[in-house]
Amino acid sequence: MSFMAVIIMNVILVVITVILAIADKLLVSYGTCKITVDREGEDKEDFDVEGGDNLLTYLTDKGIEINSSCGGKGSCGYCKCIITSGGGMILPTEEIYMSRQEKAEGMRLACQVKVKQDMEILIPNFLTIIRQMVVNKKFDPNKRWLVKIK
Repeated sequence: MSFMAVIIMNVILVVITVILAIADKLLVSYGTCKITVDREGEDKEDFDVEGGDNLLTYLTDKGIEINSSCGGKGSCGYCKCIITSGGGMILPTEEIYMSRQEKAEGMRLACQVKVKQDMEILIPNFLTIIRQMVVNKKFDPNKRWLVKIK
């Protein structure tokens, strides 16, 4: 009997989750947002997106390379970028991956930033991120890295 109650409770939770996800997509609209990307040492690039998803998804869709070992799950801390405008406040899920200096600079995890308005971002050089992680003792050599060499 208790097994059946657990199954019913799980079904109810799944239905509520699906309803909330559908409501989020249908009721919340951020409209068209412009993302301006500045990669260290390269030309600026901008593009328009329909707001609502995370920044990492939009960058990946546009072919802009940004490192992410965990595939956007917020567990590796490698998709760091500096949000110069439009990113909102840093989330608690990001704080564990940032030093005080990085927080002051506006550093964020692209996988955790939801695009709700026009944004300007700076994607630091890959080696700059690694050096900062080593200095801040946040580097874990056991985690996989997505490295693309051109």
